[in-house]
Amino acid sequence: MGIIDLEHVSVDFPDKKGKIVQAVHDVSLTVEKGDIYGVVGFSGAGKSTLVRTVNLLQKPTAGNIKVNGTDFVKDGKQVIANKDLQLARRKIGMIFQNFNLLNEISVVDNVSFALKHSGLKEKEIKEKSLKLLDLVDLRDKANFYPVQLSGGQQQRVAIARALANEPDILISDEATSALDPQNTLQILTLLKKLQKDLNLTIVLITHEMAAIKKVCNKVALMQSGQIVEKGSLRDVVLHPKNDLTKSFVGGSLEVINTLKSLNIDKLDNDNEAIYQLVYSMANVTKTIVVDLYREVGVEASMLYGNVELLDDEPIGTLLVQVKGDKTKQQETVAYLRKAEVAVTRLNEKGDLYE
Repeated sequence: MGIIDLEHVSVDFPDKKGKIVQAVHDVSLTVEKGDIYGVVGFSGAGKSTLVRTVNLLQKPTAGNIKVNGTDFVKDGKQVIANKDLQLARRKIGMIFQNFNLLNEISVVDNVSFALKHSGLKEKEIKEKSLKLLDLVDLRDKANFYPVQLSGGQQQRVAIARALANEPDILISDEATSALDPQNTLQILTLLKKLQKDLNLTIVLITHEMAAIKKVCNKVALMQSGQIVEKGSLRDVVLHPKNDLTKSFVGGSLEVINTLKSLNIDKLDNDNEAIYQLVYSMANVTKTIVVDLYREVGVEASMLYGNVELLDDEPIGTLLVQVKGDKTKQQETVAYLRKAEVAVTRLNEKGDLYE
């Protein structure tokens, strides 16, 4: 049993014509205490709807939900009393894409706002709010107003506010989507530090696999309201089983831009192919392109290369163009998979995978 247990959860909505639309369908997910669990998928995949069932901001239509050992929902029916739910929600912090700060009050008062029902005295609330701003390196901005801060700073205030009631769980719902790459990295780094320092469990909802790779230890990929693959980040990246996963694991902006710059239509598809390779550099030689020529007898040109750290393990991503007939292409794929390389061949459109 985890700190969050979702069993066969479904969420249905009626559309304008009264037809039932399944936003989430029969999803089961367990988040263990201390996880930074990423839920990734394209817009409309159902990831935000699913995760909002954790604190019943979204009521499910079927399934069971248990949080911190307490049953919230059984067989699609809320079983926790509303009063108890309100108390339980204080232990589930949330941060959002648009920050949700009150612009008419100061930064410290925004944090204090979350403590108005805490039972603390006014002086104690102020002291605690300042300590929370210390956690996110914004104590010097305590008397500023949100509009005077950058987007990254506003998100730090939102994080401080979300931590005010000392939650066990922090849900980040596309919290970095509105930020530039530098601020995104800073916020992700902060979340990882807070998880370690405060023993938090974090659920990170995003459409960017790059964010997942930076901080998560586990990941679930959603498509059309269902989880199509889940597991440890390392296993999912190095051994993807689903086509969507294969596109996500190497789907950094650099790879995508490289793909779009290639004129795939001019390839001789009978004698050329482009592959995405993802592999652990601890298990695979750095001279993989040379190895292909030596072991398989094909010419391989590197179009893009990158190394990322997943839990301090270097993981390589390559785009390579391989010249050779159909038999040689099959031998290439077989050789790479034997070497524990995740191999995905591009299709003719260039920005999709087969």
